This record gives sequence, C-alpha cells and structure tokens, in this order.
Amino acid sequence: MRAVTAQIYLSRSTRERSRSACDAGAGRGRSTLTRLAPLADLSGEERARYSLAHRAILPLLVLLTAAPASAQGTSASDASASTCIIKPHVTVQLGSAISGVLSATLVDRGDTVKRGQVVARLESSVEQATLALDRLRASNDSAIKVEEADKDLSVRETERKKFLVDQKIANVNSLDELTTKVREGELRVQQAQMDQRLATLTAERSERALALKEIRSPIDGVVIDRKLSAGEYIYEQTSIMTMAQIDPLNVELVLPLERYGSIKIGSTAIVHPVAPVGGGYAAKAEVVDPVIDAASDTFGVRLILPNPEHAIPAGIRCTVEWPDEKRATQ
Repeated sequence: MRAVTAQIYLSRSTRERSRSACDAGAGRGRSTLTRLAPLADLSGEERARYSLAHRAILPLLVLLTAAPASAQGTSASDASASTCIIKPHVTVQLGSAISGVLSATLVDRGDTVKRGQVVARLESSVEQATLALDRLRASNDSAIKVEEADKDLSVRETERKKFLVDQKIANVNSLDELTTKVREGELRVQQAQMDQRLATLTAERSERALALKEIRSPIDGVVIDRKLSAGEYIYEQTSIMTMAQIDPLNVELVLPLERYGSIKIGSTAIVHPVAPVGGGYAAKAEVVDPVIDAASDTFGVRLILPNPEHAIPAGIRCTVEWPDEKRATQ
C-alpha cells in the first residue's frame, strides 16, 4: 500500500490575512487556505485537527486501495470457475388419463422406478370382465365355419346342376339360381370374417382401456413425492406422485456476456458439488442460450452430468471449471 503524506488546509490567522490583504491588494474579509508544513512542524491545535481529518480519511483510502485487488480476485476466480446448481434431468407430475378410484399405489417416496413399471392402479373390475367377453367373441370362428360349409354345399350342387344342363336334362334357370346361391355364400363368409375381425379389434380396445387403469412410470428415476393413496378419487388433472430422473443430471449456470463464444455445445467442464458430496465430475455442455439477458448481460448454459450410481443428489449447488479455457490462457 502506498504511503500517504498527510497534509491539511487550515485558515490563516487574522494577522496573516491582514498581511496578505496589504501585499495582494485583494481578499479583504475573506478566509483563504494554505498548505501547511509536515506534521512534525504543526502546533498542538493543528495536530489535533490533523488527527481528526486522518481518522476520517483513512477508511476511505483503505476501501479505495482494496477495491482494485478485490475486483482482480473476483475476475480471476470467474475466469476459472462459475457457480451453478444441479437439477434433475426431468421432473414429472404423474397423473392419470382417466378418472377413477385409486385401488393401489405400488411405490412410495424414495423408491427407484424403471420406465414402464406399474406404480399405481385404478379400480378396473368392469374393464377386466369386458375384456374377457370381447376376447371370447374374437376367438369364436364358428360363424365363419357355418357359412363356409353352406357355400361348399352350394358349389357342389352347382356342379351337378351344370352336368344336367350339359346333358339337356335340366334347364339353365335352375343353374343360374345355384350360381347366385354360391355367390351369396361367398359374401356371407366374408361377412363372418369381418365380424370376427371387428370382435378382435373390440378386444384390443378393451385391453387398452384396461391398460389405462394401470399407471406406469414414463422415466427411469426416483419418486420424490406421493400425493394420493388407495381409495382416493382421481381426476384427469390430479397428480398422483412426483418423479425425477437423476441420471443424467442437469447442471444450470449463468455466465457473463464476456464469456459468450468461449463456451460451445460439447465443451467439457469439471463440476464440483458442494460438501459433503465434493469431488470432480466431467460434464458436457448441451445447451448454450442463443439469447442474452439484456438486463444483466448474462446467458445461460446447461451441462449434462452422468450419474449412473446416483451418487450425486439433485438440488445442490456446485462450481464449474473449464479446462479448455485454462489451457487457452496458459
């Protein structure tokens, strides 16, 4: 810290003002200031005034001297590390596509779930009975067999009638009637086959309606909150539970405008979670906001942090170092 020479300005005495007025011919009745000698040459009264002035000025000098050093330390820290927060990759408010009474909840808070796993069920006894009935109808092909047998009989009769017509024993009109009967038999077989396909589709619809009674997890993650239990009624807007995907994790941070362009999609960073987690984990930039916040001259960056062992909890703060930037500055 630079040495500061204390110098103060005091009013001249009446005798000195008179002498100055005579010599300069101006400044009568007006108090002027002059620079005194160093502190050792001051009188007792002047030293007391100097002490008061020194105590008032010293804190300001300390602040002015320390401010540049503090700014330099902050700038150096920002160049190598940035504060951030670790968040779940996806957060889901799990609901139901249909209304009904919740018959069972199969998971609780803190449980790990897999994508497609059944986590809750609605009361579905009616849907189960309907599905069983539709499946039975879809599997019944007796109507098709009856129509095919009737058509085969008409075909055989037509062949015999045609032989008689060729022998001039039967007339052509009877042959036409049998030919038409064969055609009608073919159409009845097609109608029976169509009815069976419709029954199959009805069974599939009933199966899907029953599937809606089972609430499945859309993600691999953990349950962070369960809001409803068995016996409660569910509306379409009701949330049964909240789930979060924590592998991978999102690392959200905000950087100053000066660093825009140095961070690109795919850039590698080292994430350091706060204690007690600690450690350093590699992450890659997935999102770099293309729009700058004009109010703060900042932009957002999202990193993707793998977390296969679920060792890093979501919701904690962290710092991020950019090895690429360090190498560029060295």
